[in-house]
Amino acid sequence: MSNFIFIEHNIDVSKILQQVYDYPEDWSQVSTYANIGGEKAPSGFLPMVMGVVESENDNIKHSQLQKQTPLYNKYTEIVNWLKSYGIEDTSRAAFFKLPIGGGVGNHIDDGDYYLNRDRYHLSLQGEYIYNVDGEEHIIYPGTFFWFDNKKHHWSRNVSDKERITFVFDLVKSPTNPHNCINYAVHV
Repeated sequence: MSNFIFIEHNIDVSKILQQVYDYPEDWSQVSTYANIGGEKAPSGFLPMVMGVVESENDNIKHSQLQKQTPLYNKYTEIVNWLKSYGIEDTSRAAFFKLPIGGGVGNHIDDGDYYLNRDRYHLSLQGEYIYNVDGEEHIIYPGTFFWFDNKKHHWSRNVSDKERITFVFDLVKSPTNPHNCINYAVHV
């Protein structure tokens, strides 16, 4: 069985990407939020829905708590895109950037949070290699896919532009996009 399910290719992501470019200052917003887990000033992270912790000693990998950031209602294009798939609620969701030649090292998304969630990407800009448990694909802008993030995975930007993706999680359900044949013909 494949570690990837490609839900749709060649999506026009220009309006979503333009909205990201319209607000470059938003990439630094995460450093202003309280009660978040993980790194407090990560590079290339623009969160729409974030995991939160009750205390600084809590591990974000295990927290089921989350909240929409003030940016959620600002980025109407991605919210409308999600709604076009019948997605009204996501778990954690964010835009991510990788510099030219940059990569995300080999890892597994572990912890209680991930046990009952599916992970999706919508590629917005740049081409990147995505490898899950040895299965490798080049991802192009406009590609919407699910992958098994409970297996080792890594990525590398192989284009001459920053890679920008929208990454989001959904609570496991038979109605999630990678489980529904009707999404393959989404218009």
